[in-house]
Order: sequence, then C-alpha cells, then structure tokens
Amino acid sequence: MPSARDASGTLEGEGERAPHDEVSRLIKFYERKSADGRKFILVESLTKALQARYPDVHSTLYHVMREAHEKLSAEPPDISPTRIAAMCRILFILLELGHLALLPLFRRLEDNDLPLREDELLTKLDKDELEDRLGDSYSAFFDRWREAQTAWCPFVFKLGPELDEKLHPHRIIPFYAKEPIQPYGIGQEPSDDRARLYKVYIPAELVIASGLDNSLLLQDGSADAHQSSSTSQHSFWRFALKEFPESLKQSFEKEVKTFRALGAQSGMIQYYGCYVSTADPDQPTYNILLEYADFDLNGAISEEEPPVLPDEVRSFYESMNEVAATLTNIHHLDIAGRKYDFWHGDIKPENILRVEDHFKLADPGDSWIQLAPEDGKAQAKAEVYGGTRTYAAPEKAQWLDVGDTATLPDKVLQNSDVWSLGCVFSIAATYVVLGKQGVKQYDAIRRHAHAKLNTGLIQDIFHDNDKVLDVVKDWHEYLRISARRADGLTAAILDMVDNHMLVVPAVQRWEAKQVSEHCSELIRNLESQDKEVPKFIESFLQELDLKAEIDQESEGGINRLDSDMARRHFQREQRTEASTITRSRFKSEARLLSTKIKPTAQRSVHRGALLESLRLNSKPSESLPTFAPLHETEQAPDPTAATALSSALEPLTAFQVIDELEKLEKSKTLGGLIGFRDRRKSVKGKINEDLLLPHYLHRDIIFVVDNGSTMAKHWREASFLLEVLVWRVLGYDSDGIELYFTDMETTISVEPGKRQGVQDFVDAMTKARPRTIHKLKTKLRPRLNKIMATYGDKKRKPTTVLILTDGAWEGLPYEDDVGQWITENLCGLAGQDPKALQSPTQKPSTIGDWQANFEETRPITFQFIAFGNHPEGIARMKRLDDLLGEQGLP
Repeated sequence: MPSARDASGTLEGEGERAPHDEVSRLIKFYERKSADGRKFILVESLTKALQARYPDVHSTLYHVMREAHEKLSAEPPDISPTRIAAMCRILFILLELGHLALLPLFRRLEDNDLPLREDELLTKLDKDELEDRLGDSYSAFFDRWREAQTAWCPFVFKLGPELDEKLHPHRIIPFYAKEPIQPYGIGQEPSDDRARLYKVYIPAELVIASGLDNSLLLQDGSADAHQSSSTSQHSFWRFALKEFPESLKQSFEKEVKTFRALGAQSGMIQYYGCYVSTADPDQPTYNILLEYADFDLNGAISEEEPPVLPDEVRSFYESMNEVAATLTNIHHLDIAGRKYDFWHGDIKPENILRVEDHFKLADPGDSWIQLAPEDGKAQAKAEVYGGTRTYAAPEKAQWLDVGDTATLPDKVLQNSDVWSLGCVFSIAATYVVLGKQGVKQYDAIRRHAHAKLNTGLIQDIFHDNDKVLDVVKDWHEYLRISARRADGLTAAILDMVDNHMLVVPAVQRWEAKQVSEHCSELIRNLESQDKEVPKFIESFLQELDLKAEIDQESEGGINRLDSDMARRHFQREQRTEASTITRSRFKSEARLLSTKIKPTAQRSVHRGALLESLRLNSKPSESLPTFAPLHETEQAPDPTAATALSSALEPLTAFQVIDELEKLEKSKTLGGLIGFRDRRKSVKGKINEDLLLPHYLHRDIIFVVDNGSTMAKHWREASFLLEVLVWRVLGYDSDGIELYFTDMETTISVEPGKRQGVQDFVDAMTKARPRTIHKLKTKLRPRLNKIMATYGDKKRKPTTVLILTDGAWEGLPYEDDVGQWITENLCGLAGQDPKALQSPTQKPSTIGDWQANFEETRPITFQFIAFGNHPEGIARMKRLDDLLGEQGLP
C-alpha cells in the first residue's frame, strides 16, 4: 500500500512536528471565509483533528501553553491541565494573538462565555496585571481580542421556531456562499420595497437540528485527510434565506408569526427560524431561514420534460394533489386548543416549490388568520389583501384595487384559494399534455383574449372580472382532444377544474377538502392500461433520467452524499457510449446529440427498483468512472488527431489519450477494460511487444492533477482517465507511481509504494475533488517546484510528469510563469544558462547539442493532458510547446 498520512497529514517517516507548530498548522487548515469575506474557524473539525493527532489533546494543549509561559516566567503557570478542557477556544485565541503565555490570567473564563463585550471581559480579568504583562493598554488589547474571538465564535444555527436572535454587529454569519434567487418575474429587479431571496450554504457542524434528513447533506469536494466521515468540514446544508429591509419590518414580523402559527405542516416549506443582522447598525436586515427547494412549478416546467408513462402522469397529479391536501390542512388550524381559519392568499406556480419530488406550498406573506366561528357552521369570510392578480379569484381581485375609498368589497371566502389552485391545475394539465411550449401558448392565448374583449385587463388573468374566460374552457377542451392515450387523468382533472374550481359565484365553488378528496378518488379509480410499457424501455428510461439528475447536481461541483452509488453505476456502464457520441457524422447531428437530456417529471418517484438493483450490483472496486464528452463545442473533436504520448509538451485531450491507449493495446478497445479484475498487475502481465515500455519502463512516473475550481466540471472524466492511465502503466515504475494535486494545502496524495492498486488513486481523486464554494485558483509552479526539489535532493531515476489540467491556471502571477520555470529547470539539468536563450549570439551551438544531453536518458519529461475547451488554456499549453521548441529545448 502507499505510505499513509495520519490525521494531521504527516507522512509516515517524515518525523513529528512540534505540537505548537502542528496546532498552528491545523488552525490554518480549518480556517474558512464567509460570504462577506471574514474568516472563521471550524472549531469542531479542528478539535477532532487534534484528538486524532493527540489522544490526550487537553494535556498536549497545556504543554504548548506551558512552553510559552516558561519563556516569560520561571514560576509554574497558575492554571491546571484539567481546566484547559473548558477553555480551548480561549487558548486558541491567545495563541493567534501571540499571548498564549497569558492564559492563566483568563482562568475565570470558559468557552461558553464567548463572545464577550469589552466590559464583560473586564469583569473576568485583573486589568492592571494584564496591562503590566502586555506592556499595552487593555483597550488596545481588546480591539485585537474582539477581532480574533469573532473568528472563533461564528453564529451557530440552532434550527427551530425558537431560533430568534438579534446578532451583534461583529458576529460572523458563517455562510460559505450567499447566492441571489430571482423569483421576481420578467423585467422585475430587486428593490428596497421587496424582500430578497438567497440560497445559502452553512457548514454542517454549525447547524444544530433534529429532523433534518442527512441524505440531503451536500458536499463540496470530499472529506480530507483529517476526517474521513461523511460529515466532514466540506459538508454543508443548503437553505433558502428571505431577507427583509428595515422598511418591511412589519411584513417580516407578520410572516414569522404566520410560520409559527402553521407549525411543522409537512406540505408547507419548513420554517427554521429567524434572526436580525446588525452588521450595518443603521440598516439592519430581518432574515427568515427556510427549507431550500429545487425549483418552483414554473422551474419544473422549464427544466424537466413532461411526464409520459402512465405511472409518471399518475405520480405528477398525486404530487399536485398534495398541494390541495396541504391547503385543506392549513385552512382550518388547531393552535393550543383554539380553532382558527386561514387564507393563504397567494397560491401560484411561483409559490408551489418542489422538494424531493414533492410539491410544497410556500410564502404565506399575504395570508390571513382569524378565530373560527364558534358554531363551526358559518362560512368564514375575511378582508384578504395582497396576492397576485393573474391567479386571484374575481372577488379576491377586487381587494387588489382597494385604495382610500370608503366602500370596501365583500369579504372573501376561503375557497378564493381554490380558484387560484384551479388556475395552477389548468397550467399543470397544459404541461402534461403539451409541455413547456404549450404553457407558453396558453399564456399568449389568454393575453390575446383580453385584448380582443377589451376588458382593460391586458394580462394573463383567467377571468374577465365576472367569470372565467371562455378561451380557458376552450383550451381545456383542446387539451382533452390532445391528451395521450396513456393519460387517463388529465381529462377528469380538467372536468373538476371547469365544474368546481374556476366557478363564480364563490358559494358554488368547492372547498379545498372536496378538491383533494375528489382528486384522490380519480387517481385511486384510474383504470390500468391495457398495455404495459416494455420493461427494458422503462428501465433504460429510468437510468437515463437518474443520470440526467446526477449530471445536473454535479455541474457546480456540489454533490449529495448519497448519490455516489448511482454515480459509480454510470461510471461503469456508460463509458463506451460517452466516447462514441463524439464520432457523429454530421455537424447538425453532433449538435442535436450533444444537447443534454433533461429529467422527466415524476420519473424518479418510481426509481426504487432501479436503486435497489444498483445497490445489489454495485462493486466499486471493479468499476471505472464514466466520462462525458469533454468538449462543449458544436462539433466533436476528431479522435484521429492524437499525438504520441511521448511527445514532450504537446497537450493532448482526454479523447486523444484514450485513442492512443487503444492503439497501444493493439486495437483492444477500452470497452474491454471494463471487466478487468487484477488491479496489481506487474510489468510481466502486460501484452507482448508493449509499445509503452520505452516511454515508461525504469522511470519515475508522477501524476499531477489540477484540482483548481475550474476543473470541477471535468472531475469525473479526469478521474476516469487517471484510473485508466494508472491501470495501464502500473508496474512500470518499480518504486511505485506518485500522485499529487496542484492545491498545495491539501494533504491528499499517493506516495510511492510496492503494493499500490488502482483503487488508491481512485480514492485520492474522490477526496481531492475541487471545491467550488470557495474558489481555488490554480498555481502550477509551487507543485512543480516541490517535485523538482525532490528530484534534486535524491538520485532519482529519470522522471515522467503527466499533468492533467484544463490550462485555465487562474492563479498565474504572469503569463510566462510556467514556461519560464520549465526553461530554467531544463536548462539547469542540461548544464546551460537559461539567459543564453534570450540572446541570439549566445544560444547553444546546435539544437543537437541539447538533444544529445537529453535524448539518451530523458532525465525529466512533461506531458500536459487537456480537459474541456478553455480557449486560453489550450492556447497556453500550445504556446509552451512552441516556445520550448523555438528555444532549442527537446
């Protein structure tokens, strides 16, 4: 096995770091940056890493403190080792400030006391003694202390209705990222008079909650060398954040009260608490933390193909009926033994959000709640302002126009929400039958009807102020005619919408409970189809759909922790397909086939058998990762344009490398590699007349993989290619192959070893996945420096360095950085002065002189393997090749 690194990242045989240095290094390692640019520390992860490194961690920290104390005083520190357990953060803060020796002066403090204001800290300290030991004022010390303690005390989200905090201006809100969500509609922009929505990411260890589904935990990259658990410091929760400005404080307070009144209704977007941020004391913001949804109903219509198979259509309407069931539940609430009536007030596609294949109601900001009539018989009525005109019932729409007039419209019944839900069902039925294009056409025809009728409502409203538009009913008839033979529900759903939901007057309209019960009955009584979908077709479509979902979630480098099993399946099964799709004969065909397949609505609901099958057949140790087409151009790359693997610097695409390997295997296809079993095959096991032997035998082989953020979208194909390459050359390097990454802070690597297996490299690639929440810019020179330093320190064999990269290299200090480095180092190996290359009169006598120094032994060679189609990256690597050739470097 390759040499292992312990929990601190120390390589076996490297020697022990001093505890003080190790603690400082780990503190730096677990430092993070919040969305507002301030640093904070993952204290829990740091503590676990220290415990793994030093089992008696508190005793170790005491000794670190004592060493600092003894440099200033011969007396023993006035604090016991057992006390350290309660004041680790305080110790870390003083270590960061360079005043660790002063820890005994803070013995009356505990970590639970933090963060402290200036006056609070003063009550726990002897000010005179502190100033005497510091040689500085207490006020100056506290300024430094406050900044440090802020990083060590990020806000911890204790989720639930009881989360209601007003945060100190200096308190760090530990969002890895805070990205705007734009539900404002076409042409609308965020403004000061409307709440803003954000998608936020919070480190898992800074969220305390019961009931959160751990399968929804996300990760950026993967667990590092310090922590192998699935909830490492790279794991985080994703939430929605609704942020209200000071001008909307009343709206914020109303919405919070509404969420608390609703409680944990399963069909509502979950409320996780609220807080007030005073980062700008003059402009505080009022924030509500909510369950994050994949997208709203409009987003589902845009991003997913409509349901096609009978079970998919059934599941789609079941999910829509969940909204009706939720509406039934919230219309009549029981709060602490009292009955209340509730109006949502703004049901529309934007407020129906999809969470894990279920639709949920959201945004009760325009809702109304009041005590129910005592007799329980009279229909509840209320003055319900707000809402969205398009989906409002005629009687509800009148309240949108209420100004200062003394005459108010009639109060509205709760079934005004049912009208709005009927509009949503009408759109949903359109989507099922005609897809996204049909929804657009439906919107256009309603607008046309208003223009033709001259109603003054030049919008997409479903009524003409008095009754439902005739064109809406005509459209429903068009849908009945157009419905697929396999769709046994849409026509019946539309009958319910026409006869019981989009009905005026309101007293003739159904209640939500009637809608839900009737819809359930329609679904329950749906006759089975005469013909079943062929099992192979159904199974294959399920796999395509699952892969489409995985591709969607992986594009940003963020993955669910529970998706690995399915991902490995596609890595094993679809490699050949991925390589052949690039060989399309025509440009139009390539453009068509390169279009991503979108998930189909509700197909995932019937995925249980597929997932169980994948679990039973999943053998990660015998599988190869898949790769998607690497180039995002209209025309696929020509695989016949490959160059030899031995060329010095000419960048290869991954497809070219695969093509070369196939040639070198004497037409043995990569598809034949899928079933390979022996992961420790020696050189003797390679094919006869192995054409790779001259290039790799008796050489040190080093892989360097670019794990900067720009490589995130290429990581699966990079992992696959590395696995194939390692399998192909494993055994050529008798000392063992090496693998390093461009991120110099990572401790992940594969060191030389006699018993290496391909899986060691696969595991390292999984752990070193690029991070995308905190962008990492690639700097290639530091890693090359370390390799060359090792080359110089040891009497190494000739070395081949293969660099897998997209060439983006956003961390380059200047354009010629890498070229200059290679020139200087190759010149050094050749015994030449690199400055001579800059002078035409001092160039080496002939290119042959350079080649003579290198070609016999080739002391070190570099090969770039390119991913993606980053124009600057590809051009950069091509320039490197041209530059070195012009300078006479072989």
